[in-house]
Amino acid sequence: MQQYKNIKAKEIIIGNNCRIADDVSIEVNGVFQIGDCSIIKSGTTIQCEEFKAGEYLYMSKQVEVGRGGFNNKEAIVHIGNHVGIFENVLINPNSPVTIGNDVGIGTEVMIWTHGAWLDITQGFPADFGPVTIGDNVWIPARTIMLPNTSIGSNSVIGIGSTITKPIPSNAMAAGTPCKVIKENQYPKMLSDKELENLINPIIDYWKNILAPQKGIEDVNLYYDVPSKKIELHQKHSVTIYDIITKQMTGDFTSESEDLRDFLRRRGIKIYTGKPFTSMKKIN
Repeated sequence: MQQYKNIKAKEIIIGNNCRIADDVSIEVNGVFQIGDCSIIKSGTTIQCEEFKAGEYLYMSKQVEVGRGGFNNKEAIVHIGNHVGIFENVLINPNSPVTIGNDVGIGTEVMIWTHGAWLDITQGFPADFGPVTIGDNVWIPARTIMLPNTSIGSNSVIGIGSTITKPIPSNAMAAGTPCKVIKENQYPKMLSDKELENLINPIIDYWKNILAPQKGIEDVNLYYDVPSKKIELHQKHSVTIYDIITKQMTGDFTSESEDLRDFLRRRGIKIYTGKPFTSMKKIN
């Protein structure tokens, strides 16, 4: 079992197939927990009372959880499954931060649960409070969330927005301050033809461009419209990717895992309980 000398916590719970960079610094007063297939990359720091995350957590380089006011009993960070937190994100847990399942947090996003500097007895403003993010939310680069704000499930935020009040579920919202542009926008029920038109260019690119670059030959790859499944046929293997259940069945090969990772990057996520892996290009 791997020993994590760079983690200090009262209790440490780390799932299977996790990778934590050697220079990561983690100081948690209570429980530090991450689920299976999680990745924490170089330069990331975590300082809070409690940190719990589900499976497939992806924390990119130089993520910071902490800063002012983190050393208190309310400094709790809870994160669901399949969450991506990208480069230079700042999460300040002076108050609790709760992030749901299947959330993406883009580069240089800042999440603040406190804001104060000047003397409040002279009438200057101060704000303290939790931040909550629902399931299936995309918060793109350089967005700022202020204390006492939330984003409902199935919502998308415009790049560079400043969130100063709660954003409802199923919305498209953007701006400074962030305002709802379209209500009841997501999720959308796509027709069979719309799904086919989305998926075919993606799998054709892997088959015709990436696979030859990686020495993958004799591939029969197609999307079956009635079953809503992608099928990968090779000489001695068949792999099925179900876009509805998000499951992969059949033969697990290096080629089929490479396709699974490519589908992930293009927005079609298939989970197997194993980390995503890609094959390298041949010279």
